[in-house]
Amino acid sequence: MNQVPSLRTLIFLAGFVALTSVRMTIAAAPELEFDHVWIVVSRDAPERAVLERAGLKISPNVNRNDGQGTASVSAEFFNAYIELMWPDPTVSVAEGAERGMEKFKNRMNWRTSGWCPIGIALHRTGPSTSLPFPTWSIAPDWMPKGSAIEILTARDDTKSPSFFIEPPVLAVKEETNRKIGKNDPNDASPASDRFQHPIGVERITALQIIRPKEYQPVAAFTYLEKAGIFKSTEGEQWAVEITFDSGRKSQTKDLRPDLPLIIHD
Repeated sequence: MNQVPSLRTLIFLAGFVALTSVRMTIAAAPELEFDHVWIVVSRDAPERAVLERAGLKISPNVNRNDGQGTASVSAEFFNAYIELMWPDPTVSVAEGAERGMEKFKNRMNWRTSGWCPIGIALHRTGPSTSLPFPTWSIAPDWMPKGSAIEILTARDDTKSPSFFIEPPVLAVKEETNRKIGKNDPNDASPASDRFQHPIGVERITALQIIRPKEYQPVAAFTYLEKAGIFKSTEGEQWAVEITFDSGRKSQTKDLRPDLPLIIHD
């Protein structure tokens, strides 16, 4: 004899189905990790002298980003790097990439344009899953064929930092860098020497963005902050604070106004 289910049973079943449905439709948060930070500076990066005075080594190579119209130099660490980037008229700009070049110029002139001069690069540590906001991709000429950068900052955003995800082929690999760093200590080649900074720092362990008081964080900014990629605080102008090796020396160097950067080591 069939029995009519009780009201309590029906409520339980309805709740279970609803809960199961919610769990099935929520995508797992992508596993993202900080990769590097760039700051847009003047042509040929005279600001590099500020980093060198602070005790950081600048790698001797100048990167020419063909098709993007920019060039850069970097201070490299085992798990990340600081990149000083500038629009360079001697570097080609691909057809259709002119708008991107103008963005870099606006970021370079951030003190008067109101744009943010900072870019935060990430890489994935797990499978590629969707983010809860629209993204778009670019594949400049300088990148390996078949790879692309996923951009999290909206195309028409003139106020936010540039947030983007590097493809695996370009991602910083700490294990690989440490193997290079463990070469013969007497080997002065660029490959083994570039991680040896006068102030002795090895890793970037914390990141904080100083945002203007009037800035309203966009979805990507809020999402990445909640994910623990960086912290943020309010200030007068854009800047980034970088902590090396958990700040074991308890030393701080404020490189403003030459660079919108504060370092703790």
